[in-house]
Amino acid sequence: MALRTGLLLGLLLALAAPASSSEFAGLDAASEPLSTLVQTARKLRTGRLAAAESAAPGESPISYAAVCRGDGDALAAEREGRLKAGLQAIEPALRIRFAVIASKHGLPVMEGKDYLASTLTSITYTYPHSSAKAKAALADFAEAIEEAVLARVRAPDYARIKAALIARIESKTTLSSEDKAKLVHRVQVTEMALPSRYIREYLTTTDELWPVVPQLFADQAWNASYDDLGGAAVPELTPDMSLIILYPGFLLAEDRGDGSSHLDYVLAHETAHSIDSGRFPGLYKDFIGCMKTAHGADFKAWDEVLADYWAAEALSGLPNAGAAELGKSFEIVCGTSGEGADSLLGHLVSAEHPSGRYRIDRILGGNAELLRSLGVSAPPASCGL
Repeated sequence: MALRTGLLLGLLLALAAPASSSEFAGLDAASEPLSTLVQTARKLRTGRLAAAESAAPGESPISYAAVCRGDGDALAAEREGRLKAGLQAIEPALRIRFAVIASKHGLPVMEGKDYLASTLTSITYTYPHSSAKAKAALADFAEAIEEAVLARVRAPDYARIKAALIARIESKTTLSSEDKAKLVHRVQVTEMALPSRYIREYLTTTDELWPVVPQLFADQAWNASYDDLGGAAVPELTPDMSLIILYPGFLLAEDRGDGSSHLDYVLAHETAHSIDSGRFPGLYKDFIGCMKTAHGADFKAWDEVLADYWAAEALSGLPNAGAAELGKSFEIVCGTSGEGADSLLGHLVSAEHPSGRYRIDRILGGNAELLRSLGVSAPPASCGL
């Protein structure tokens, strides 16, 4: 899929948006060493599970009905509203930045309400065959957008997500030491970047650049694999590397007005694609068989189910304010359809993901470790590794 996560609600270039630093400025460098974070994640989870042992068992506090407040249409509208409001707020400053960048790269002066979108589009006809000049201009615009967005919304601490996921992998007694080492390594070499870095370091032709132009303001994130990033054409890459590309529009759509956002689930899901069933096809046969038996549904894209499974595992080791806070991060899948054979899910269309209802009720809300971390007994039918 163009977006591995399918987390694209997709506003086109109707409004202009933020740019940022070439990536989450020194995100990993500013964080604690990963080994320290893994130890912290283990201790935190141990403490939370100890507290949960005395909690009374009950129904899952994470359900589609509770998270989505109906069919999810209202949440989708709220999300789109946050994105539009964010774009409108940063547009005045971006107009000034865009004018400077356009002059620097010899692009035409644009006017009107679609100034930002039309300025970006001007790259395509000013440098239709010069990938180097087009790339330099597009990367500068992307960086300006990212900086404007990060002035409103704090960059997520990605290192803690990786640490929590690694801690959960290492806790699995059913995995061999060899398998654990392979999974942990894949997570360790997964990095996160904003589009400006993606453009500068991995895109080499105009055919690769032009699809990015309308995406700079998009509400999306995805896990780009070795082949997605250019493969052998990029000497710095190794076949086990992945890059999570987080578009600035996603940060704006997640902005709840306090400078923070609820990105833990999305980032955990995207990171988990580095270790999903598409990359380790033989590792998850028992889990997939259990899910088929328990829920009567089969999918083409079991990698999406596995990404949600590992995301739930990682979230079980992170601090949160409870099911309500977790629910905010799950809202992104409300109202989404998918493929499946479960009659309870209603009319489904072929897609790369299971439906939002299946994902919340069956995968996220049915994960034994996540439920225990919330003080709820795991259901007998929980599937795991």
